[in-house]
Amino acid sequence: MTLRVLYTGIRRHLRVYMGFTAVPVRYYEIIPKAYRPYRKTGERNYGSRLGKQNVGYVEPVRERILSLAKTIPFTDKHSVFSIADYGAADGSTAMAIFRELLATLKDHHGPDTQFQVTYEDLEMNDFNSLFKRMSGIIPDPPSYLLEMDNVYVLASGTNFYKQCVPSNSIHFMMSMTSVHWLSRTPTTFKYSIYKDAQSSAEETTALNTQAELDWETFLLSRSTELKRGGLLVVGVPAECQDRTTGENRYTLYSFVGLLNEIWKEYSESGKISRDEFVNTNMSTYWRTMKEVRKPFDERRSPVSRSGLTLLSSETAVIPDVFYNDWKEKKDKEGIDDREEFARMYTSAHRNWGNSTFMNGLSNSRSLEETEQVVDALYSEVKKRIVKMHPEIFKDDLKFIYIVIRKE
Repeated sequence: MTLRVLYTGIRRHLRVYMGFTAVPVRYYEIIPKAYRPYRKTGERNYGSRLGKQNVGYVEPVRERILSLAKTIPFTDKHSVFSIADYGAADGSTAMAIFRELLATLKDHHGPDTQFQVTYEDLEMNDFNSLFKRMSGIIPDPPSYLLEMDNVYVLASGTNFYKQCVPSNSIHFMMSMTSVHWLSRTPTTFKYSIYKDAQSSAEETTALNTQAELDWETFLLSRSTELKRGGLLVVGVPAECQDRTTGENRYTLYSFVGLLNEIWKEYSESGKISRDEFVNTNMSTYWRTMKEVRKPFDERRSPVSRSGLTLLSSETAVIPDVFYNDWKEKKDKEGIDDREEFARMYTSAHRNWGNSTFMNGLSNSRSLEETEQVVDALYSEVKKRIVKMHPEIFKDDLKFIYIVIRKE
């Protein structure tokens, strides 16, 4: 081998392997585009901003979870009781209920019982913050691992539209405010980032069809993973009809509407292209009670035949904590702090929406330019919320809760 050939081979080798480290993460095709963490991982951004709202998601089914958990078959005390959280983010939403659940089960089955807790989310999830929370490096909410023995925590970086853990391995599983994210964007709404009054029948039908398929896929995967007698509890962000106006409204209706309004202005003014506008359709779907119940109400459906049985379904409204903070400050201190209301609201809900806009902008833009456009979007959102009365803008969150047993 000549020196020239050797040099050429080495140079090609370095170019290939150095190239993988140089390409920005956002350009990889294999990375899911539905969600990527906002800001750096390990900095507890999700839990510290959105966690204040999320902690209330479990409350409507808290007592039911703790009561039914004791009915899950677990006869071999030398085996492991397995718990899972799907769409876990940084673990902040489930921390309190899992502490209570583990304490209840330890009291019921004995302190020497071993527990395994698996947190599932996408490959790009902020598992760094999750494990910092578990170890107590991030102290709020307090980690149950610091006060309990025989509890072991794992993570699964697998999309929950696939099987994430071994078959017949989980006793109790939970998913709060995550199944509204679809496996893909099935259509491109021409005039909005999510369906609205201007959406065509074809666009709406495509979205509905994908949502129905994804819901069945999610349930069948969990059915495979659940042990017989195991429980699945799901909190589903909902679409409901307003009793006063008859209008269909969904969770975060005001906030999503404001994002859409400003993003359309960006498109019309040329700040973003028409292609960029349609590429930032949200891969989400807010379901109705009828849609959530359908796989269980149809006895011959694949979900029913898999052994999943619906124990209960109910709707609940989770108060808007940012509005409540504003109102409490106004009532007790006489301070109408709309600036703080807007800042907290925007910074919290940017966590789940930021990735959609980042990924939808053209790859011809530099990462710096893309971030500037999205920063400007959320800055404008904050400015407009400041000008609105919180009584009008507030979004009490509408949820559907279902409790399922594997027969």
